[in-house]
Amino acid sequence: MEFVRAVSLSAPDLIILENVPGLLKRKAKCGQFVVDLIVSEFQQLGYDLTWIVLEAQSFGVPQLRPRLFVVGVKLGKWTFREATHGARNAGQLDLLEAPLIPYVTTWEAISELPQIQAREGPEHVGLEEPHHNDYQALLRSGSSETFNHGAIRHSTRLVDRLSHLQWGQSGMDAPEEHQARKRGDYSAISGKSFSQNNRRMHPDKPCHSIPASFYANFVHPFSHRNFTPREGDRLQSFPDWCRFSGKPTVVSTKLLSREDRTDELHLCQYNQIGNAVPPLLSYHLATHERKHLEENER
Repeated sequence: MEFVRAVSLSAPDLIILENVPGLLKRKAKCGQFVVDLIVSEFQQLGYDLTWIVLEAQSFGVPQLRPRLFVVGVKLGKWTFREATHGARNAGQLDLLEAPLIPYVTTWEAISELPQIQAREGPEHVGLEEPHHNDYQALLRSGSSETFNHGAIRHSTRLVDRLSHLQWGQSGMDAPEEHQARKRGDYSAISGKSFSQNNRRMHPDKPCHSIPASFYANFVHPFSHRNFTPREGDRLQSFPDWCRFSGKPTVVSTKLLSREDRTDELHLCQYNQIGNAVPPLLSYHLATHERKHLEENER
């Protein structure tokens, strides 16, 4: 409703909302689907609404990230632009169609960044190795340095656990002797494991969706550690000159509450990166938006 209020005050010619696809199944307390309420509110303001679930990897982002986009226009009829990227072995059904660019993979996104291990990596790092592909060249934009490439200070035990994971496996697949231990009793296995934690990404596929907590979700394809913030930036398509401030990882929510610092919630580097709309996807939407506005000038 705050977005509705802002739109009613500024009256733009075009609006875009982004959220997770699950919003399509959500109902409000009144029993109506949320998306129907969104349509109703903006129709009253004079907008024609269209929505679709877009896959970030279909627009050059090296990440499996489906997101719902709702677009409202005052003039003309909005149509979403076609995908620019596709599967590497996808058959070409129509010879008259332009071939899709292959999906960008995890390793294509991060391979020339300085290779570091757990507890290594400075906040400010030079990019000495030349770019390996067009995606890296795009994000480097001529830059010879980047930021936020410090690895998490994993314990030796966690590094040992991660070293036993193959591509696609998570922490729960590690040998029993390397499983997490109970707090206060390292002789016993905790028994708590989550399939989405510490999953080693495949180098030759797009990464899974980067969440706000990706400091614990994904393991580097070859090094025995989680992704650095910069590697998350690359997978989200942030340019290398973009620098994230704040603490790298989340501070205890209980501590923040106890010290009356709740305004610091969600401000760590990993949260900022994971909660963002991938800039490259935003670019494709924005250029298509500009084209629509130019074709439907008042």
